[in-house]
Amino acid sequence: MDRNIPLPGTFYKNFDGNICQIMCIAKNCGDKKMEVVYQKMFPPFDIWIEPLERFMAKTNDADGYGQRYKFEQIQINTGDIAAERTKTVNKELHTDTTDTNIIKKEEIPDDIFRDALLNGTIDRKIAGRIPDSEIAERGFMELLDADNYHDKYIIFSVLKNYLDHRLLNNIAVSLDIVLEDGDEEEQYESIRRCLQTFERYETKRLR
Repeated sequence: MDRNIPLPGTFYKNFDGNICQIMCIAKNCGDKKMEVVYQKMFPPFDIWIEPLERFMAKTNDADGYGQRYKFEQIQINTGDIAAERTKTVNKELHTDTTDTNIIKKEEIPDDIFRDALLNGTIDRKIAGRIPDSEIAERGFMELLDADNYHDKYIIFSVLKNYLDHRLLNNIAVSLDIVLEDGDEEEQYESIRRCLQTFERYETKRLR
């Protein structure tokens, strides 16, 4: 392989123009081969796993110009991703006439949203100003970007009322946690306990 292995947090664009963010490089417990764990940067923000060799390989160009890499690294402003995600959520809300709980869109800057998460004031300062689905998605991205397990634990706790099975599973994958079958409350508690353990270990390690 003549290309550098993708680093967590970097962005790649595939030949269709879709952008994804690298979460980590994992090792398959069966064949021990390396795999890339990445999240698509467009709704529903699914998390995917693909063999590293295939992720880094070339593919035939659909326009007939030979071969090109299936995924190529790009430089991108994370603020642009957040803005595009917000715009997409807003568009979906205003085009879905079946949703009787649509809330008029209000712009909430990332720093204010992040402070509300870390201070536990989402319900008081943010809820009602933007849709719950946007709170969940933006909160999920903030959890992924948090620098330490202490902040991740706080954010996860604050988001309890906004998380569904899909986001709970996405969070578990991002933390390398295997969730047992169960309802949302049971899965939430399982992740919360793991985060609490990670936080305690992190605190002891930094002493």
